[in-house]
Amino acid sequence: MTFQNYITRTPDERLSIFLNSLSITNRTPEYYVNWAKVERETRKFEIELNTLNYLIGKKDIYNEALMLFTKQPELLKAIPSLIASRDTILDILSIDDSDEMSFERLNFSKITKDRIVDYVDFAEQSGLLNFLQNKANRSLVDYVYGVEAGLDSNARKNRSGTTMEGILERHVAKIAKEQGLEWKAQATAPFIKSNWNIEVPVDKSERRFDVAVYSKERHKVWLIETNYYGGGGSKLKAVAGEFTELSQFVKNSKDDVEFVWVTDGQGWKTARLPLSEAFGHIQNVFNLSMLKEEFLYELFKK
Repeated sequence: MTFQNYITRTPDERLSIFLNSLSITNRTPEYYVNWAKVERETRKFEIELNTLNYLIGKKDIYNEALMLFTKQPELLKAIPSLIASRDTILDILSIDDSDEMSFERLNFSKITKDRIVDYVDFAEQSGLLNFLQNKANRSLVDYVYGVEAGLDSNARKNRSGTTMEGILERHVAKIAKEQGLEWKAQATAPFIKSNWNIEVPVDKSERRFDVAVYSKERHKVWLIETNYYGGGGSKLKAVAGEFTELSQFVKNSKDDVEFVWVTDGQGWKTARLPLSEAFGHIQNVFNLSMLKEEFLYELFKK
């Protein structure tokens, strides 16, 4: 399928071609764990964690912990990492034997030195002291590396979008160099006006386009948004509606501005109807297969 053959088809025909050429995944090996982030988060408390190795295997661990934290309260700052929490201020519900409930707050970023007993009680009730006494048998730094790798998996959803932005930016950079174009990642309407003297009507004042490409020769801007949806859900309908509306805003420019949407993922097969409506309004909807076939190269050249 060539760019010209695709772009001249009816919206329904383009939609069918698009859906039949969706990628299975956009997950590069780097998608799974951001090791630089894992190391950075672990190193924050490396000294504290090495000191806390003292508690591993201690028989009277409650009193040993009480003594250690009383002498060195700042060691308590490492506790959220040990219990896999990104939060450093914890709101805690306690229920006694009579089912009476009470609430308290423990701040692990700014230690309250006259509440050391409360911190140690929390460490005991959360199971952390039991773990240190009976289960931990290696360096706590190594243990937190594993915890951080697990916590980092929560960021994978965001990395999917970041991966698409990276792919798009590398692709555009190569084309821009070959065709003598200018481009900007995370471009705003004020930036485009200030640098390229082109008006871009936007739906949100803080709108940032994933990539903007400028042809000085033609005094034209292409605005490109990108995303990826491996699974279905109601969000896909909202996204299709948002970009349909955005494309209409862009068309109101008195200058030569063209909207491009690069999206992919098997999730779109579950949202054919809202995607069909988007195809009726947006001419340039491409997937990764189409990028590989140099659709953007042809678009900027035509």
